Amino acid sequence: MVEFMDFELAVAAHKLVKEVLKVSRDEEVVITSDTGSDWRVVEAVAKAVSVIGGKPVVLLHRTPVGVGKAADPYLPTKSLKAVLSVADVWIEFNRNWLLYSTPYWEAMKVGNVRYMCLVGMNADMMVRTVGRVNVGLLYEFQRKLAEVTRGARVMKVRTPAGTELEFENDPSRPVLVEGEVAGPGEYMLFGQVDWAPVEESVNGVLVFDGSLWPPEDLGLLKNPVKLLIKEGKVRRIEGGLEARAFERWLISFNDEGMFNVAHLSYGCNPGAKLTGNILEDERVWGVVEWGLGSQSSTFMGRLGPASSHTDGICLSPTVWGDGEKIIEEGEYVHPELKDLATQLKTSM
Repeated sequence: MVEFMDFELAVAAHKLVKEVLKVSRDEEVVITSDTGSDWRVVEAVAKAVSVIGGKPVVLLHRTPVGVGKAADPYLPTKSLKAVLSVADVWIEFNRNWLLYSTPYWEAMKVGNVRYMCLVGMNADMMVRTVGRVNVGLLYEFQRKLAEVTRGARVMKVRTPAGTELEFENDPSRPVLVEGEVAGPGEYMLFGQVDWAPVEESVNGVLVFDGSLWPPEDLGLLKNPVKLLIKEGKVRRIEGGLEARAFERWLISFNDEGMFNVAHLSYGCNPGAKLTGNILEDERVWGVVEWGLGSQSSTFMGRLGPASSHTDGICLSPTVWGDGEKIIEEGEYVHPELKDLATQLKTSM
C-alpha cells in the first residue's frame, strides 16, 4: 500500500508544482512544515520542484501552539520573515498554519511571492484532492460558480441543522476562484469559491454541524455549535461541550475581532471528504464554510487582521442568490452549474 501511494503521490506532487503553481526553472520554492506535517508530502513536492529545475528550500520548525498571530511566540519569526519575503513560491504544509501570522503578513506586504496554503495536507488527501481531480474542469466549474454568485445581491443560506442566514454582497468585491494561480499573491487549494459579504449585513443563525477548527480540541463535531449573528458579529454561542470550548477559545484572545464574520465559501472538490482537517473539510462537495476572525486582504473587505482565525462547516445547505437556488441540500442545482457538476463528479 505504501509503494502504491508513493507512485500516486509523485503524480500529485508533479501536478501541484507544474500545472497548478506553474513553477519554472531556477525559481526558488520555499516549503514550510512543522513537526505535525506529513513528511512524505513535503519530500514528494520538494523532489517535484527539483525535477522541473526549480530550487526547493525546506523549512521545518516545531509545531506552534495556535495558528496565525497566536502562533508567533512559538515561531522562528525573524528567519521566516527573511526567507518568505524573498521567495518566488511559498508552499505551506504546516499543520498549524502560518496563514495570518506575522511572517505571512510581512511576505504578503512585499508582494512578490506566489503563496499556496495547503495546511495539514497528508499523502492520502494529496492524491484524492489533487492527483485524481480534473483540475481544468474544476477551474471551469469554479469560474461559473463565482460568476453566478457575483451576480447575486441578496443571499440566503439554510441548513437542516438550523442555519438561517441572510446577507448582501458588494458587487465591487471579488468572488475568489481558489487554486487558479496567476502571478504573485495568496492562493488556496482548488475546490473552493469564497468571498466576503457586506459584513454588517450578515444576520441570523449559523450552525456548524460538520467540523470546526481551531481550537484543536474540536475538529469533527459530534454536536452542533450554534452562533447567533447580528450585523456581522457573533453575539451568542449555544450548544453543549463543544460550543463551550469554542466560546472559551474565542474569548481567550481578548480581541473583539475574533467575533467578526470574515468570509464564506462553497466546497466543490469532488475528491474531498469530511475528515476533521479543515483544509479538506471546507472543500467537501456542496458544503458551505464560514470563517471568523482575521480577514485576508484578498477579500477586499473591511476587517483586516485579528489575533487568529477559525473556520466551520455547514452540511447539506440550500443557498439562494436573489431568490434563485444555487445549491439545494448540498447539490449544485443552478442551471448554469448542473451539467458541469455532473461532469466533475463522474471524472474522478
